[in-house]
Amino acid sequence: MSDAQTTMPLPPPLRVLIVDDQLDMLTTLGILLRSEGMMVQLGQKGAEVQAAVEAFRPDVVMLDIEMPDRSGLQVAMELTQRYGEGCPVLIAVTGHKTEAARRLIEKAGFRHYVGKPYDFDAVINLVSSIKRRSDVHG
Repeated sequence: MSDAQTTMPLPPPLRVLIVDDQLDMLTTLGILLRSEGMMVQLGQKGAEVQAAVEAFRPDVVMLDIEMPDRSGLQVAMELTQRYGEGCPVLIAVTGHKTEAARRLIEKAGFRHYVGKPYDFDAVINLVSSIKRRSDVHG
């Protein structure tokens, strides 16, 4: 058998949708996750998230909590209601680090939370630890 015949195919990359109204942070995080082999789509408006989730089918949605057009909390609640167990893993992105903010984030359906400014190593470790939706839900 040749090496090509014994090599297992690589699993498809993790699909990550990042939505943040701060373009510099959004771009930097997108570049970072792409460099880790992930498929990344970027957005700047909360109002675009539903359509982006339908079209891109992400495994992970990193969502800024405070955007001028729509609250990330509201968007997360809508995604959780719409997709239930099949919802992408939601990661809140926020500068708020109080216990009250954490409770609101959890109540909205977020499974994880990342503070601003980003600790890029922590973000890579967190996102890399998440399983693809098809691996979890068939």
